[in-house]
Amino acid sequence: MIPTYKKFIDEKMAEISKEKLVLDVGGGDRFQKWLQEYKDLFKECDYKTMDYDSFTGANVVGDIHTIPMNDESVDAIICSSVLEHIENPTQAVAEMKRILKPGGKIFVYVPSTYPYHARKGFYPDYWRFFGDTLRFLFKDFSSLEIVKVGGYFKALFFFIPLQYKIRFIIDPLSYFFDSLFKTEKRTTTSGYYVYAIK
Repeated sequence: MIPTYKKFIDEKMAEISKEKLVLDVGGGDRFQKWLQEYKDLFKECDYKTMDYDSFTGANVVGDIHTIPMNDESVDAIICSSVLEHIENPTQAVAEMKRILKPGGKIFVYVPSTYPYHARKGFYPDYWRFFGDTLRFLFKDFSSLEIVKVGGYFKALFFFIPLQYKIRFIIDPLSYFFDSLFKTEKRTTTSGYYVYAIK
């Protein structure tokens, strides 16, 4: 069975890939992280990445707090695992909203109950997010959907040493236990996916 959040990602990536200009904020090289799976969806659009320096391989180099793009110039934005690493998420979300065209779409991932994951010399790790936080950050958008990334067990399993090497085992296990005990109805989750329309 497919987790709720995976269905949500599939559906929203299909929507965003229909847009003309898509900006992956914090993406560095194209289709990093979990986005590689969706690469083929974006063949027909102008897919660009933005990051903090040219060594990341980004098409656009700049600070998320002051994005070097014109108002209402982008059709859709993807921003995955970025907001926890920056000083002012409120300002960053406002900047992304500024560059979105009216009706523009944004898809965001942020961690919640999740291990510390700074990268020394590259980026710090400042924040963790909850549903209340996200409703506040995206309050000025015309519509907002928020989906949890699993429940208690998904969050717990991220704290297992070297978990990234055995994800193929612990991901199905966490989904099974979260479904069995219906933990997604509680507050604890490893993170959130957000889809909003300007």
